[in-house]
Amino acid sequence: MKLRKAKKRVTVIKALPYKGCMVYLRRIGKDYFEYLVVFADQVYSSYWIIEKKGNLTKNEVREAAALTMAGAMATIDFLLGEKLDKKSKGLVKTFEKTRKVIDKASNKVLN
Repeated sequence: MKLRKAKKRVTVIKALPYKGCMVYLRRIGKDYFEYLVVFADQVYSSYWIIEKKGNLTKNEVREAAALTMAGAMATIDFLLGEKLDKKSKGLVKTFEKTRKVIDKASNKVLN
């Protein structure tokens, strides 16, 4: 039996500690981004899928990785019971407004 090689199906974008917890950012295929957080001997994860015709640009991959890392950091902060400072709350509001605009635009394109 001959084994086939899977070409870049799962790519680890980053593996780094944040506040004493390991964070793993992964890209699976071309449109699936995921984080894995190890906290108190438990693994927490979340993902999101980018629906785009064609391949993502390097800049889009960087932005997706940054958003994924932000989600991992927010998860760790929540698990540690930390409160958001005023600046971070403003960033969350800005992010949510942007996300809603993108959601509306993608729904129009998909429907």
